[in-house]
Amino acid sequence: MDEDQIIGELKNQGIDLIASIPCDKAKGLFFALPDHFRHIGLTREEDGVGIAAGAYLAGAHPALAIQSSGLGNMLNAILSLTITFGLPLPILASWRGCEGEKIPAQIPFNRPLPAILSAAGIACTEVSGPDAAHEIGKAVAAAYRNRAPQVILLRPECFSECGGRTVLPQDQPPRLLSFCYTRSWRPPVMTRDDAIRVIAGSVQDEILVANIGVPSKELYAAKDRPENFYMLGSYTQASAIGLGIAAARPDKHVIVIDGDGSLLGSAILPVIAAAGPKNLTIACLDNGVFGSTGNQPRPGQDSADLALMALGAGFAHASTVHENWEFQAALSQKNREGPTFIHARIRPGNSEVPNIPLSPEKIRDRFVAALS
Repeated sequence: MDEDQIIGELKNQGIDLIASIPCDKAKGLFFALPDHFRHIGLTREEDGVGIAAGAYLAGAHPALAIQSSGLGNMLNAILSLTITFGLPLPILASWRGCEGEKIPAQIPFNRPLPAILSAAGIACTEVSGPDAAHEIGKAVAAAYRNRAPQVILLRPECFSECGGRTVLPQDQPPRLLSFCYTRSWRPPVMTRDDAIRVIAGSVQDEILVANIGVPSKELYAAKDRPENFYMLGSYTQASAIGLGIAAARPDKHVIVIDGDGSLLGSAILPVIAAAGPKNLTIACLDNGVFGSTGNQPRPGQDSADLALMALGAGFAHASTVHENWEFQAALSQKNREGPTFIHARIRPGNSEVPNIPLSPEKIRDRFVAALS
């Protein structure tokens, strides 16, 4: 089959946003996807799980397109986010490791992949042959009907016509980047609970996404509202979810309450910067520790400069704050063209807050209703 058949099946099922990371065996398809859909390019497949989750919650119909090896990076996020919250996630995967695979490293994970997915409770459809495009549409429909992940494994023979395209993107003109950066770190004053209460006190109709663990519980205690999405798992996925929401709802401002450990464990910052959502603010609450697991020090506790990393990734605005009034002032500028990154340096420590008394389904349904 050629890429037009695959794209046609996706369009017939209402897919309107694709996040992808390419595979050499299906290069023609990956070149073509940005021409037909809202597209977000990835550098790590796992980030696509969060982006698709956020996009769906905000009313879009997303899908992922990857090489099958990337499913190894995605399993925890699929299980703890997609399945936990009951979200549809069609994943087109160019299946490596099949008979005739020439790269030995592709075989150990990919050849038994259907059995691995079955053991994880993830539905899988194997597509082979040039005339099997309709199987893709059926699998996408099943993902949305069942509100569940559905992996579509496309065997190498599916790409007999679309695998040979070698046209490269147009060269970009030279770009000069010049800025003066001075770091002025002071002893932090705020706790995370203080910082979250500053955010909660400043919002009106903004969408909030809270990181896993204690941050979500502290936001619930500070100001529960249907426009808050509380994460219950899926380490590193908060900002990816925020990007998906911002892409699907450019009319809404999205604030992500993320953590230093979560962001340092992700590849999402350059993806956000490249996507360029003007309506997204990442509030990184940096206590230098893994706060929800006992305040163990994280690597780079006194040296990793997340605001500088955001600027290097291409963010339009990045600043560092230490006190409540500074944080409030930074948040008040969220309506300028983004994306915006706020590095809030805070003291370690967790407040005594109870668990969130909402099921994943309840969090999902009232959030979707609030955005619709």
